[in-house]
This record gives sequence, structure tokens and C-alpha cells, in this order.
Amino acid sequence: MYIIWDPIYGGSFDREAKKLSISFPDKRVRYFKDPNSFAGNLWGRVLKLQNQREIAWDVYLLYGADAEWENEPPQPAFWMHQLRGVSQAPRLDVSTLTAKLKDMLKEIKTTSATEAVPTCGHFQLRTVCASESIASRKTMIGDS
Repeated sequence: MYIIWDPIYGGSFDREAKKLSISFPDKRVRYFKDPNSFAGNLWGRVLKLQNQREIAWDVYLLYGADAEWENEPPQPAFWMHQLRGVSQAPRLDVSTLTAKLKDMLKEIKTTSATEAVPTCGHFQLRTVCASESIASRKTMIGDS
């Protein structure tokens, strides 16, 4: 899982990003700063937000094992958000998101019992950004 910190409210966000990063103690979580909102703008395009200038932040994306990441991320299999005026996907409800993720994981277990599924393609909960080409352009939290 990747967490990208965008300066949505302006100003320096380093301190706040470091403070909030403690909320996600899982070692698999990777944090990045995106001071120019590159990832947020990219996700706005991928998610086809109504307002083309909308930065996608506070978005929660689920991808299936069949998702292929090329120059730009594909459409997620399921997503939720906390954005104003967005109607393409439901507003974040943690119970719903968790249930959907569990359903997707059950499906992959069922599929893997009958056919090989590449380990790099497992379903993943991604918060904002995951493409290697995008992540390589970001600065990790704590790095200066």
C-alpha cells in the first residue's frame, strides 16, 4: 500500500505527514510526499473526475489481479472517496470498503486453488498512487 501526502491545504506539510504516518504502522505501507500534486492530478484523470482540475485525494482504490499497470494506472476495480461533488463512486464507508476487499481476496483464493495467479498481481488496497514510475518520482517521508 502506498500513501501519498499532497499539500491540499497549502503550506509545508512535512510535519503533518510524519505525524499522520504513525497511524499506519504496517511495514508494507510506503509513504511519499508529492509537493506538486503529480499523483493527485494523475488520479483525477484516471478516475475521470467531473471537474478536470480536481485533485484526487482521500481516494481508496482496489485493483484485481488482472490489473495491468502501464504508463498510467488503469481504472480500479472498485473505489471510494471523500471528495465533494463526485458521483462516479460511493463516499468512503470503511465497512463497505473492507467487505469489498475481503470479497476480492476470497475470489483470488478461489482462483488460485484452480489456476496459478502471479504473486505480483494480488489485490491491493491502494491509497492514491502505486505505479512504480510515479513512486520513483516522489520523495519518501523522512528523506530530505
